[in-house]
Amino acid sequence: MCRILLVDDEVHAVRGLQAGVRWETLGIREVCTAHSLKQAQEVFSHTSIDVMICDIEMPNGSGLDLLAWVREHRPETVTVFLTCHSEFAFAQRALQLHCFDYLLKPVDYGDLESVVSRALEKRRKERERIMLEETSRRYARLWEEYRPMRKELFWKDIVEKTVPSVPDKIREHAERRHVLHNSLTRHVPVYIRVQRWHVTLSERDERIMEYALRKAAEEKLCGNLPDAAIVRVGNGEMLVLIPSGESCDEQAAVRLQRDCQEFIQSCRLYFRCELCGYIGKPVQSHEMAEMYRRLQQMDRDNVTRVNEAILLVDHNGAPKPIEPLPIELWVEWLKAGEKKRLLDDLARYLEDARERRTLDASRLQRIYQDFVQAVFFVLYWKGLQAHEVFDGNLLTDRPDEVLRSVHTFREWAGLVVEVAVDRLHHDEANRSVIERAKQYIRQQLGEQELSREQIARHVYLNPDYLTRLFKKETGMSISDYLQQQRIEYAKHLLTHSDQPVSAVALSAGYANLSYFSTLFKKTTGLTPVEFRRQMRHTG
Repeated sequence: MCRILLVDDEVHAVRGLQAGVRWETLGIREVCTAHSLKQAQEVFSHTSIDVMICDIEMPNGSGLDLLAWVREHRPETVTVFLTCHSEFAFAQRALQLHCFDYLLKPVDYGDLESVVSRALEKRRKERERIMLEETSRRYARLWEEYRPMRKELFWKDIVEKTVPSVPDKIREHAERRHVLHNSLTRHVPVYIRVQRWHVTLSERDERIMEYALRKAAEEKLCGNLPDAAIVRVGNGEMLVLIPSGESCDEQAAVRLQRDCQEFIQSCRLYFRCELCGYIGKPVQSHEMAEMYRRLQQMDRDNVTRVNEAILLVDHNGAPKPIEPLPIELWVEWLKAGEKKRLLDDLARYLEDARERRTLDASRLQRIYQDFVQAVFFVLYWKGLQAHEVFDGNLLTDRPDEVLRSVHTFREWAGLVVEVAVDRLHHDEANRSVIERAKQYIRQQLGEQELSREQIARHVYLNPDYLTRLFKKETGMSISDYLQQQRIEYAKHLLTHSDQPVSAVALSAGYANLSYFSTLFKKTTGLTPVEFRRQMRHTG
């Protein structure tokens, strides 16, 4: 459905066209009218016009002037002149202004309908052409916007061996992905992995930070190189592929290592994380999967270096000998409760191994196993079972993170020694553990679902063992102590604040007001309201 504009200074001429032409059959939903150039411009200001039928001779601006304005401001409108003047000069000027047709008055309505029909067809084709061009431009923009994604998926399939590491297969895959790829081009892979974040992040925040790391890598490492690519290969992991020139000399490797080191230090400063970058050798696409595996192995073996850019090393050489663990000495110190001496010696041993470059993931795992064996041996000597002493997650929760680096292993070993020595030398240590448990209870009074398992986990003890220890040291069960502290806290709030009783109950960890009131009266002999009234009266 289209709109048409009739422009003529003669009112009767416009009315005749309105009444004489079968506009509905032509698909015209609205016939607009104007009697001067100014009125026509006003119509154009608020209405989209498909076809304009216009007289030439009009006061205060001719039809030719109006057509010139329309060509400048509304070029999509198709114009037909309907005039009494047959002079060649008028027709010539109309053609110069790209008038669609030139008719003389009086006009046969059938002939006019035929011209309007052809004008509308031109307008329809022009509209389709514009839409087609806009669609083509939009798809071209989308195609260009998704080019990095197509490139990333192409390389991801290669490094994950979804595509066989064969040049012909990779070439076919590039064609399917619509990725420009030269199989002779070599890329230097840089495998980057976040070792840990210095702040606690939600899953969503971690994705945002990884995106920031990616953008930083694009700017610092990829620059404007069109063949460069960044592939996300896991959580906190990405593979940066940097095209290598014909010369892959040592100086180029040193420059890349320097750029990687600057990138790592910037990320450490601005994104609050620790990470390492592993720089491989220039390889062609069919060799990339194997090179990526070697870089991953470097990362798995690395338990001592952090915030460094590390060049690919040869793993085929025999590993350097490592100093034997002084297990017997550590056992004696553990028996004697000399935890500081033991932990200082463990730190010395690990630091010495780190400086000698004799420590990798497999050796750290053996140290871990021997260390655990020594702790269990001393507990057995004391007549204690490990599951009765330790909270389960201290020994079994996230072992991969414990062995991720020397730093995380030392933190974990410190907790194990702390808890083990406390249990082995329980007279003084038990009081320390119970005080920590009491302090945690006081801090968590408002938590309605506070359980003995949570309390035990906080002090790294088995819940049953903590329950027996708490009863022995205090003469009360954990639940009785928790209830006592909640009532005491409620009494404090009732005495020193104006909070409603319902708010006091909630602050003390009771969601059910009726239950709180019953328990409070059973403990104090008064309802909360009576207690508050009495305390204020005596005060």
